[in-house]
Amino acid sequence: MATSELARPDVPTFADLLRSFPGQARLALGTRGVLWASFAGIVGVVCCVVAFAAIGLSLHRSDVDPERRKAREVLMLDNASRLMMRGILASSSAGPAVPTAAIADAPWRHFIESLATLCRDFELAPQTTLAETCAAQPAFIDRLGREIRALDIDRKPIDAAVLRQLLQLRDEITELSLSTTRAADDLIGHLIDDYTVALLILTLSTTGFVCAGLVLILLVGRTSMDYHAQWRLAAEAAQQAGASRDMLTEVVEALPAGVVVYDATEHLLLCNSVARTLTPALRRPDAIGRTYSALAHDSARGLEAAGMGPQPVQEWIERFRTKTTERTRQADDGRWFDWSEKGTPSGLTVGLRVDVTDIKQHEFALEKARAEQANARARYQSLVDSMVDVAYTLDVETGQFTFANAAVADMFGLPPEKFVGTHFLQLIAPDSMDRVRRQTTREYDPSDPGTFARFSMITAGGAVRHVEVRAKRWRDEHGRVVSTGEIRDVEERVQLEQRLDSEMTRLRSIVESGGALIVLVDRALNVAMVNSGFTALTGIPAADAVGRPLQEILPCPLNPERTKRSRFAIRRRDPSGRERLIAITATPATDADGAVSNIMLLGVDDTERREAEQALYNAERFATVGEMAGTMAHELSQPLQVINIACASALDEFALALERGGQPDHAFVQGKLDRIAQQVDQASRIIGDLRAFVRGTSSDTPERFDPNEAIRRAIDLTGHGVREAGMTLQEELAARLPAVLGDAGHLAQVLVNLINNARDAGGGAISIVTDTTQENGRTFVRIAVEDSGPGIASDVLPRLFTSFVTTKPSGKGTGLGLRICRRILEEMGGRISAANRVEGGARFEIILPSQ
Repeated sequence: MATSELARPDVPTFADLLRSFPGQARLALGTRGVLWASFAGIVGVVCCVVAFAAIGLSLHRSDVDPERRKAREVLMLDNASRLMMRGILASSSAGPAVPTAAIADAPWRHFIESLATLCRDFELAPQTTLAETCAAQPAFIDRLGREIRALDIDRKPIDAAVLRQLLQLRDEITELSLSTTRAADDLIGHLIDDYTVALLILTLSTTGFVCAGLVLILLVGRTSMDYHAQWRLAAEAAQQAGASRDMLTEVVEALPAGVVVYDATEHLLLCNSVARTLTPALRRPDAIGRTYSALAHDSARGLEAAGMGPQPVQEWIERFRTKTTERTRQADDGRWFDWSEKGTPSGLTVGLRVDVTDIKQHEFALEKARAEQANARARYQSLVDSMVDVAYTLDVETGQFTFANAAVADMFGLPPEKFVGTHFLQLIAPDSMDRVRRQTTREYDPSDPGTFARFSMITAGGAVRHVEVRAKRWRDEHGRVVSTGEIRDVEERVQLEQRLDSEMTRLRSIVESGGALIVLVDRALNVAMVNSGFTALTGIPAADAVGRPLQEILPCPLNPERTKRSRFAIRRRDPSGRERLIAITATPATDADGAVSNIMLLGVDDTERREAEQALYNAERFATVGEMAGTMAHELSQPLQVINIACASALDEFALALERGGQPDHAFVQGKLDRIAQQVDQASRIIGDLRAFVRGTSSDTPERFDPNEAIRRAIDLTGHGVREAGMTLQEELAARLPAVLGDAGHLAQVLVNLINNARDAGGGAISIVTDTTQENGRTFVRIAVEDSGPGIASDVLPRLFTSFVTTKPSGKGTGLGLRICRRILEEMGGRISAANRVEGGARFEIILPSQ
């Protein structure tokens, strides 16, 4: 960092010293010290003035020269008058031979001189002989002289009048001498008193002056000690200042901003390396000491030479002198800088050159964001104005609306600018006034979740309509409680709800009077609603059923993930203890996303109908058994023939052994016996399957079984009939099928029915195919029964599984077989479907869940 030498100050004048003395005194002594010094100085000055005044007054009062001169002249006149009177007396009593001139002339002359001096120098009291004598001095002297000369020469006695006047004058001179003596005594007494007072005043003034001097000496001493301490501290501070200056130099050099310092005359004092980097003119060796104006012109010339065009030099200088901030862009590298100057109390100007490129970029981004925000606000306003509902803001304290969107014109018949300021209670219908007042006068609570209320308001044209209000309270930046919300016209909805309530009441009466079991469950299979039919069939009151899991009170194979309608049947004992068969139809209700939200279970007591249907099915089954009698005879004849042959072979072996006299071939005999046992088992199985089919009975408890076993059993029961019809029965069974839950005999009955139907339909071949499929992440067993017959008529296909629908000739079928097949599969949690094949014939597909 470069610096310039400080200018040496000029020698101060006496006036400058006087002007700076108060400040220097305050700096040296402090405010209290200055007060003490001022007080001591004032006391000293007052003491000196009082002493000098007392001395002057005492000198004025002690002016004794006139009195002394007067006393001396009075005494001289008194002596002269005495001598003169003696001379007169001596002249009067002396003989002729005595020369009188030596006796009276000298005293007379001395008396005349003393009298003249006294009359000239003193102002005598009027109407006295002495004053009259002085007034008529020439005449008196002349007359008295004549008398004295006559006395001296002629020995003539002095005139009695003159002598009397001389005696009176002599008495007054004596009295004057006495009064003068007394005045001198009084003057001496006054002088003594005045000197005593003056001495006392002088003593007190001297004491005050000495005390003031001591105070000043103490202050000067204290100031000297303080100065010495300050000098020592100043030395330490100078040391620290040097270190601070060095540290400041390092700090200024380390600053990422350019720093320049100018003195009061705008000459450059210092600058750091960053400032020199930003301003090429500062890189010159003679930059320190140059004025800002000169440096600015140099910078402008450099920029203009670089091809940047004319530079606003005067604007730079004006900005520098007005100490403002300017944000400018450097064209060479695209960076932005803040050029600012700030004045200091000492007259310096400190300039900063800060790189604000990031801030400027943020400002650009902020301006862009503000523009986008303005656009968003405009879009938001248009969006708010496009709302059908009334959006509003309400001042809770005043109860007046402060904002409303354009929808207020449609609902209340007022434009938003006129609606603002309206009191909300003016719009409340009388029947809702009390309820609205209670809700709006409650205390503000920050945790209040808000208001959702429905009441009546007076809308456009004075019409009273039902509205829904959703509002939330909060405090604005001024601390006022504000309510923001929306008003929705629900008049049509209220009317619809009222009609819906009426319809729901009617529907409820219908649901309750229907006698069917109705249960509504949610997605978690918890009971949400039941009817009286449920209570009649289960004996569980509605209050005990709602909220409980469905599987606790009505176990059933219900899948909450399935979105299609399903049917199944369950067995449950009624309150009287009788086992009832309930056929249930599960109808799922889905939400907007297609997920199941609720499931409606409609159950019908199917016991009597099922028993009647079972009777018809048994009759049909017995007819089927009659048709199968020949098949069974053929099926049994084959194992009997094998048994007969095996027995004959064994007997022949024993006969040969007896003839040979040896032992029969035990291995041969054992093989024939095993063959006989196998055929017996096969015959027993055939008879058992037939018996089960005829009886139609099975275990009441569902069990896991292999579906291939039921398929093979159905093939065994129907194979001979298919062959007799001249058809082939093909099977493509998967090697390993997962087990299913249910009754194998029931599944065999379904397959027997399907195979016989395919046989009756005609065609050349029947095939049974098994495999697995995946649905909703679950494994299902699929069994397909296909034939090559004419297929199913299009008008019959949609209602094929309805009761008493059949394609067989009259008297040959009851139309219950497929209906019963569907019921059996639904009880196992499965389903059955039918379709026509593209290549001809029908296809029946059975889907069963794996276990």
